Amino acid sequence: MRPTTRRGPTRAQVSSVLLAFKAAVLAAVLALTVTTGLAASGGAAAAPDARPPTMAMDHASQAVHRAMNEHNCSSTGFDPGTQPDSALVRTTRGELRIVSFDRGWDVFTGRRPGLLVAVCLARP
Repeated sequence: MRPTTRRGPTRAQVSSVLLAFKAAVLAAVLALTVTTGLAASGGAAAAPDARPPTMAMDHASQAVHRAMNEHNCSSTGFDPGTQPDSALVRTTRGELRIVSFDRGWDVFTGRRPGLLVAVCLARP
């Protein structure tokens, strides 16, 4: 009896073919993306707008901005050694409230419902 020999491709061959196929698909997608982008822009880069961008603010955003200015708040924190005295939180009903820092911390850690918007230097 003759021992059976493996006649299919080796694992290394399959991996090489698969890698080449992936590279071809990626190249096709990139080429399509570039040509679609050029066709959409008419073949040239879009001219920059001469007007500076403006930010449209809705009523809720204006209220947050106003409260943050009024109570000296920051959504990113303050310098090391600066201790906030209060916090700006949004309640589950959507109301904006200035509360003690401790209550704001409870909101931040999930012990109280709501959303911490900012920490503030002004007293509540």
